[in-house]
Amino acid sequence: MKRVLQLLVLIAALVAFAAPSAAQIETHSFYSESLHRVATYSIYVPKKKKEDERFPSLYILHGAYGSNADWPTRTNVAELATRYRMILVFPDGSQFGWYVDSKMEKYSNYETFVSDELRRYVDTHYPTIDDRNARGIMGLSMGGHGALSLAAKHPNLYASASSLSGILKLTNHPSHWSIPDRLGDMATHEADWKANSVYELCGNFRTGNVSVLFDCGVDDTKTGAIVDARDLHARMTELKIPHIYRELPGTHSWEYWSSHLQDHLNFHQAKVLASKPGEDKWFTLYYDRIGKFLDENAQLAIEGGQTSPTLCLLGSSSMQGMPSDLFPGFRVFNRGISADRLGLGTRGISQRLEESAMDMKPDVVFLKCARNDLAARKSSGTPHPTDDELAEATKSIINRIRDRHPGTLIILGDAFPVRDKYAHLAPFIEVFAERQRAIAKELGVPLVDGHGALIGGDGLLKPENSADGLHLSQAGKKIVADMILAEIQKARPDLMQKTAP
Repeated sequence: MKRVLQLLVLIAALVAFAAPSAAQIETHSFYSESLHRVATYSIYVPKKKKEDERFPSLYILHGAYGSNADWPTRTNVAELATRYRMILVFPDGSQFGWYVDSKMEKYSNYETFVSDELRRYVDTHYPTIDDRNARGIMGLSMGGHGALSLAAKHPNLYASASSLSGILKLTNHPSHWSIPDRLGDMATHEADWKANSVYELCGNFRTGNVSVLFDCGVDDTKTGAIVDARDLHARMTELKIPHIYRELPGTHSWEYWSSHLQDHLNFHQAKVLASKPGEDKWFTLYYDRIGKFLDENAQLAIEGGQTSPTLCLLGSSSMQGMPSDLFPGFRVFNRGISADRLGLGTRGISQRLEESAMDMKPDVVFLKCARNDLAARKSSGTPHPTDDELAEATKSIINRIRDRHPGTLIILGDAFPVRDKYAHLAPFIEVFAERQRAIAKELGVPLVDGHGALIGGDGLLKPENSADGLHLSQAGKKIVADMILAEIQKARPDLMQKTAP
């Protein structure tokens, strides 16, 4: 019986260790001069790694009918928060405050409250980096309007702004959600409506150098949010203002907002990273690369039609180091991150698909990853991640890209062989390569059998194709690139014709 109890205690400890930890989100209040009452906010502060550590801050705004408790209680933001190094602030904007200073209501000054009073209070009482380059703002619905409009009005305060399902063109909603109570009747106060509407304010994003992301569910028709989003996207494209716009499956719902919260946290962490380089080199590398992907994607929105076919190289260091000139005629987007994994944990390919692949709507995606997952399994001496888990993660990535962009050709790469000091990984890699071949057959996607092409008679990477035992030499990279091009030629000869000089 004693041994059984000891075993149960051990299992409980392992489960507790493996379970994602949740952040401690606290709720506080202070007297607000701008609102003429006690105001409430919720906040998460990361644990310091050193005594004098300070953090960027991200303000997260709720929607109509809501409060500062919405995001913490209706999403998994408490769990996600621990993956980032940002202070998260959840203001209470009242049910219909619209984050504006109202001429109609004396003490409905939620623009001043959020961007001035609460901001100064947080910067005084918490370990923030008090600098616009270390501050972002985001929100949903009414809060999406609030986030983008406040950033447009005060670009000196915010480096990044994002919206989920935002009401972004107020003049499209002349009688809804108590907006007339804040701004007056639109027929007689049209100037005030436009002075507070993101659609009319968006030119400030360019002059103020604000990074902008907004998305909306394609079925978000009852509120009109999808119309607002399309109008704003067209306007910003016309004005040549870099931005990222996503139309995603979904409606005006917590299911939608919860499922895309991490993408917005990724966006803001990448944008404020330069203000606080991480002590964790992998953390810094990961979000620095994502920031570069986001910058490229924002430029794509204003470039117009592409004449060259696009190729996305998705993976870890094997892809990050793949030269673009090996794919003549293609516009190559290198979306590899050194040391990256498939994403079974807190970060990885499956956790960064929007910015890495989806935004650019590529003609071709070449996916090659998992050696770092195999290395982690070997170094930990545990069976995780299992071959089945890696296979399911790979299939999930492929299917998610397929679902969003059915016209994209997806090519799967197997696990390239290794040698020298990495030779101990060879048995794992061989098994995984076989699984990749089975996945390609099951899902009906082309396979680049780099393992078969690069392996020598000793079961290891051929010396002439090795740069350091793990990465490929230029000759090895040329072999892989030629195999990718051959698969494109077989599956999409029309793309190869576009690359012809």
